[in-house]
Amino acid sequence: MAMDDARSGIEDVTYADRISELPNDLLFRILSLIPVSNAMSTSQLSKRWKPVWKMLSTLVYDENSCPNVGSVGGFVQFCGRSLQLHDAPLLKTLNLKLRKHSDSLDSLFSTPNNIQYSTLVEMSITSTTYPCYYSTISFPNLNVFQTLAVLKLQGHILVDVVESPVCFQSLKSLYLKCVKFESEDSFSTLLSACPVLEDLFIQRTCSVGSFVFTISVPSLQRLSFTKEQSYYADDKAIVEITAPSLKYLKIFDRVGCYSFVVDMSKLVEADVKVNLSKNEKLPKVLTSVEHLSLDLYPSMVFHLTDRFISKQLLHLELDIYDNFRSNLLMSLLKDLPSLRALKLNHQHPNYTVDDQPCSVSKPSSVPKCLSFHLETFEWIGYAGTYEEIEAAVYVLKNARCLKNATISLYSRGMENDQLMIKELESMSKASTMCQLLVKF
Repeated sequence: MAMDDARSGIEDVTYADRISELPNDLLFRILSLIPVSNAMSTSQLSKRWKPVWKMLSTLVYDENSCPNVGSVGGFVQFCGRSLQLHDAPLLKTLNLKLRKHSDSLDSLFSTPNNIQYSTLVEMSITSTTYPCYYSTISFPNLNVFQTLAVLKLQGHILVDVVESPVCFQSLKSLYLKCVKFESEDSFSTLLSACPVLEDLFIQRTCSVGSFVFTISVPSLQRLSFTKEQSYYADDKAIVEITAPSLKYLKIFDRVGCYSFVVDMSKLVEADVKVNLSKNEKLPKVLTSVEHLSLDLYPSMVFHLTDRFISKQLLHLELDIYDNFRSNLLMSLLKDLPSLRALKLNHQHPNYTVDDQPCSVSKPSSVPKCLSFHLETFEWIGYAGTYEEIEAAVYVLKNARCLKNATISLYSRGMENDQLMIKELESMSKASTMCQLLVKF
């Protein structure tokens, strides 16, 4: 038989178990990417694999892949048993992905006393129950949360910590995505339990009626507060912010009202998409920023009378709409003497952006930033309308220090695109160093 195989060019091949020969650190990394239930099953492969999953520093519990998930308390019991078998000296990350969980998430943390969380640094809990059902969490077991530096909550979770003595004494980053709160006090109590919090990221769902978010965190350095798009006219969230150490601010909520209790002189970067008529105090908050992104719309002129934008502003990014007015952009630039980079994101929505009509005159003299500082100019979604042409001509004609100008076209057909390219390339440029790049 061997003679026949040799004659036919076929040889017996023995495949080596190269995966088992990998170092522990690499095996740990591989198994940390899959649910604990799957990682545990690898212990049946060989003696080499038997202890590997027990030494993982990252544990992922996915209820969809949990054994006996359909039984009462099956997921909770599985979590408890597997944690008791876990022997690693370091449990750094715990990731829980829930779907059909019981009434309260708190039962997940009611584990036997011999389970140690003294090294737990990051915890992530995601709940995607269907039909929509919110599982309550009040953080009852204090030992679980003493060393946490990062906590992420996402999905159908109801936070209720008013009566909880929990203290996240090491927590630096808190992510709250689409979770709900039992009350306003529950939200403020959660934040007050984080004495060293530096990063707070909130993405909220629609709330019917009024809800006050009180964010009073002296140590906070980065705040992101965004809201999912909704059609609820009575969504009247009020956000009160006391964060004197804040360096970065992001707000994407064109319905809510934001109140800033103290000055934020350390703020250097902001991305704000709000209705300025409802947030009259916001302009004064931006006086120290160096990087700014915001909407540009005609009625902004009513809210820019005090030259609120920072004289230190170096980078400006503007979202503009089909009601763009070149005079408003030119008028805005006159109050930005140090600006070095300007980026325009031209939105072309299928809906009409509601706005109050207004007019603003072109500045009588060339803005200082164009004469002495602007080096980078980028326009995304350029459609070649009259107002856009006027703005492009003005910037290129007056920006004497411009080095790079990049214009990405909003296509309206091959013939129109070619006309726009020729028109842009024929515009005179004040800077001999300027490299103009036109892209589709």
